[in-house]
Amino acid sequence: MWMPSLVDRAGPKYLRIADAIAEDVYAGRLKVGERLPTHRDLAWRLGVTVGTVSRAYAEAERRGLVAGEVGRGSFVKAGARSQATLDMPAVGGPQTIELGVNRPPTHVIAPEYAEAMRRIAGSNALGELINYQAHTGRWEHRAAGAQWIRRRGIEVGPERVLVTSGAEHAITAALMAFSDPGDPILVEELTWSGVRALSSLLRLSLRPVAMDGEGMTPEALEATARASGARLLYTTPTLHNPTTKTMSVERRRVIAELCRDLGITIVEDDIYGYIAEDPPPALSSYAPERSIYITGASKAMAPSLRIGFAAMPSDRLGRFSSAARATNWMAPPVMGQIVADWIEDGTCDVLADRIRRETKTRHAVAARALEGLTWHSKPGCFHIWLELPEPWRAQDVVAAARQRGLAMTSTELFVPGRAETPHAMRITLTAAADAEELERGLRLLVDLLRSDPDLSLAAA
Repeated sequence: MWMPSLVDRAGPKYLRIADAIAEDVYAGRLKVGERLPTHRDLAWRLGVTVGTVSRAYAEAERRGLVAGEVGRGSFVKAGARSQATLDMPAVGGPQTIELGVNRPPTHVIAPEYAEAMRRIAGSNALGELINYQAHTGRWEHRAAGAQWIRRRGIEVGPERVLVTSGAEHAITAALMAFSDPGDPILVEELTWSGVRALSSLLRLSLRPVAMDGEGMTPEALEATARASGARLLYTTPTLHNPTTKTMSVERRRVIAELCRDLGITIVEDDIYGYIAEDPPPALSSYAPERSIYITGASKAMAPSLRIGFAAMPSDRLGRFSSAARATNWMAPPVMGQIVADWIEDGTCDVLADRIRRETKTRHAVAARALEGLTWHSKPGCFHIWLELPEPWRAQDVVAAARQRGLAMTSTELFVPGRAETPHAMRITLTAAADAEELERGLRLLVDLLRSDPDLSLAAA
């Protein structure tokens, strides 16, 4: 029976109980569908009034964590974990070391960003850029996107490229345009957490495909597609998030041909393709007639540049464009101008090179700090995939690490459906302020992993 810990929590008792529910949902100690203790039972065990527990459960319900059913009790809601992530009280404040958010090291980008904003502010085109635009994007921005995409081996002109408000917006539009509620969607057995959230909102059924050292296997893809009837595949074949795996050229050819044979539309998320070192051509280049190729500026340039590009066959443009317009009228044109300028004048290459060099430095820090532990990554990758030593579980590491000032992402967020969560974690190397802060954070993590989980969680 679940029992909240109210130690070291401030505020009214009902809020402390609600915060404990949020934390335990976030850490995975409270599962979807799990029944909470009755009001009277929890009140007796905590030494509080029944009214206090009633207020706490009502607060948890307001936050979207639990649902009460007359005559049955209160249960953890589906989707509660995502909501708990938003509602978790801050721990550590400005001293928290970020090891969870996958973003480039922003300090190497700042000077060019400042100069780009000054240039646009003084530009004669500013009046135009701050006005409404076509929802498909300005033509010159689409042309820059096509130029950038051609570097990944996809021959495309601006007429088949649309500008979106980041890659996530493009992925949303693709799922809306080319699937219907209830449809099965093929994904890697571990997949980007955003697709999990989108599938829930759009009422899609994710079908995980088994992976090996290169990513999803052709055999598993064919078996899962035939068993489920799925006709849409979402995949990240380059620097896969979270495992860092990258498909070989031969694997890409086989997957592309298999999708042709089975009538599968490929939605390729190539958000890391431009910061990877010597990546293979995009998967979409091997089956361009059935691929929605998606990339964006947030990883290769700057996180706040919410500009994405989507390239696709002409016969897919109408449906995709309608879905993109329904979810967002237009991509921000000022940001689009910065990205287009950087693509055309080569600044994007300068920034990508800086990001790779800084990432290489962070990898060297990880090699020192994590000596003796097993982890996997690839050159240019912002994150590593860390295998947890026994008896640690990912959900317990997240909870214990928060109390030590480390912000981390739970592996459960990458698991589609009810599959088992692996005993491994994505650790971001590039979000810490600098290499020194990263090393402090990783050494804190190592100390934690060398401790007893039961004692560490009791302390937390």
